[in-house]
Amino acid sequence: MPYYSFLKNKYDIGKVMDLVIDLRDKYGKIIPVEFRVWKMMYSFSPPSPPTTIKTYAMINGINTTITKPSDPISIARTERVPVYLIGPGNRVPFSQAFRCKSPLQIYSSPSGLPHEWRDQYFAKATSQFLTHQATAVDEDSLFAPLLHPTPHVDVIHLHGATNAYLAKLLDDKRKSNQIGITPPSIVYTMHDYLDELQYTNTIRNVMKFLDTSDLIKDMDTNHVYGDRMFMSSLGINRADVVTFVSRTMATAMVEGTMEFYLKELVMDHLLLKAQQGRFFGISNGLDFTTINPFMADKLVTRKLNYPAYAQQLVNESTTTHFLAGKKRVWELGINSGDFVATAKDKAKRFLVRRHLLSEAGEKRPLVLYVGRLQYNKGLEWFDQAAQLFVKHNMTFIILGQQHNYPIGKLEIIQARYPDHVYVLSTPKQHRQWSIFCRAAADFVFVPSQTESFGLVAAEGLMFGASVISTDVGGLQEFLTDRPETTMVQDSNDDVWIPAYPQPRDIRLVRDKKTKRPTVTSGETYNAYLFSTKDEMSDAIRDAMLDHKRLLASKSLREEYILRMMTSAMALGWDRHGKGPVHEYQYVYALALHQRSLLLLNRHEIEQDRVLMKQLYQTDSSI
Repeated sequence: MPYYSFLKNKYDIGKVMDLVIDLRDKYGKIIPVEFRVWKMMYSFSPPSPPTTIKTYAMINGINTTITKPSDPISIARTERVPVYLIGPGNRVPFSQAFRCKSPLQIYSSPSGLPHEWRDQYFAKATSQFLTHQATAVDEDSLFAPLLHPTPHVDVIHLHGATNAYLAKLLDDKRKSNQIGITPPSIVYTMHDYLDELQYTNTIRNVMKFLDTSDLIKDMDTNHVYGDRMFMSSLGINRADVVTFVSRTMATAMVEGTMEFYLKELVMDHLLLKAQQGRFFGISNGLDFTTINPFMADKLVTRKLNYPAYAQQLVNESTTTHFLAGKKRVWELGINSGDFVATAKDKAKRFLVRRHLLSEAGEKRPLVLYVGRLQYNKGLEWFDQAAQLFVKHNMTFIILGQQHNYPIGKLEIIQARYPDHVYVLSTPKQHRQWSIFCRAAADFVFVPSQTESFGLVAAEGLMFGASVISTDVGGLQEFLTDRPETTMVQDSNDDVWIPAYPQPRDIRLVRDKKTKRPTVTSGETYNAYLFSTKDEMSDAIRDAMLDHKRLLASKSLREEYILRMMTSAMALGWDRHGKGPVHEYQYVYALALHQRSLLLLNRHEIEQDRVLMKQLYQTDSSI
């Protein structure tokens, strides 16, 4: 990955090697650019920072305080992974590459360095590093054992269209036998079927990074339209195996039931991969170590983290329900501190004390939008949604990153409903309020027109908030709509209105001695889905009716929150042998089995196997 400057003070990063790539100046002349590769060890569950230990001893008759650091904590090899970082180049403007103060600036580029140059630089530098890793025989010790494996790279997994050009660079090296006798397999993953397909580089920018003098011949013109090269199409064509981050949407693509922009650019390549058994839909998973309501530092520091008792209940319920598929039984705590609902109320009071919410906002249900402010996220629905939230006396917080949707339109909505709608769009506001808004939210609003996975919805569930959303794309894989609304006739008017409370398959009993509440629930819904504006009105109405019902019983509200969190925990990367991790292992095995080897290389490999077998037999006989 790129060596973003904000990583410098967060991890222990060491130098690995210096390498060189060739680029072209504005006159087309080849110039060398040096860059440095760094390495850090990333721990999946980092331990707490070491503490100092104070002891007392008599030194020269004086009681002296002795401070010494605690013993270093060793992390098992299975709990960490090496991450190599590509640094900036030694020539302007590539010396400015990857400079950003925070993760929010990753997708921006400094003045003088176009985005396409930055992406091409990273692709070529990475291909040079991977080639070195696969062929660096000179770095083996002269005294290494005979059976010591030669350097090689098995699988290279590329993510997203900005890295797709790497597939071409590496595939060209494979065909010219420059990347070892056992060249790596290439796996390419599409994360988005709209933005990625539209990602292009101009021919002029691509030519700047080519090695050969015959520039037109070195380019893959099958993916060039006009003066632009479409990178996602190129990556799909050159990769050995292609995956998409939604199984449902991958199926729809192959069956031809899904229409999307620039479909004609990729469908031939996708269908060919599917016919060859090399196109898979593998739904994403949630990483519970990055944003976790039980362990987030900002929440723990202010004693707003969710209780450990609730975490135990969620973990047990996730395993039991996954295996048995039966009704959930929740033996809730006796103390209010064991309830997530209590932590949510405390988080909401925190927002009131910090003057983000009004005093009246403490009693209202909180609806949260998190994400980029762009059209395909459904922001044109916000005007009507805000009216409905105000109608039902709900607070609406928009925690957005500015994109192609005019921020001014949202500010007009905020000005119209200053006590109900809050727009937070600056990086500082994100850092300051994001985790607290998530902790306090009762609902998350996800009106997306397109969604490959639905990370915001999944993270909302992890914080115990149900989802008011469209039923599109990858959202279909984990969102379950509420039961059909029961309607009754109003006694005063000849109109039909929703019954209150709505019937639910939930039973609450209390132990007569301990007063411990036990909730048995057959409900599985975690969302209020809609596809039209009228349906959105019904979805928000039903969400408010549920919230009103739950406020009457703390135990039933806790069951509702724990149900949301359980549905999120079921989206982990490791799902009892059926999650994305195991599916990717299958993809890697298939890619290794079907990787393309030159005939000469196949002969050499067979000779190596015979030689190693003879050496092993000779060594055993001795």
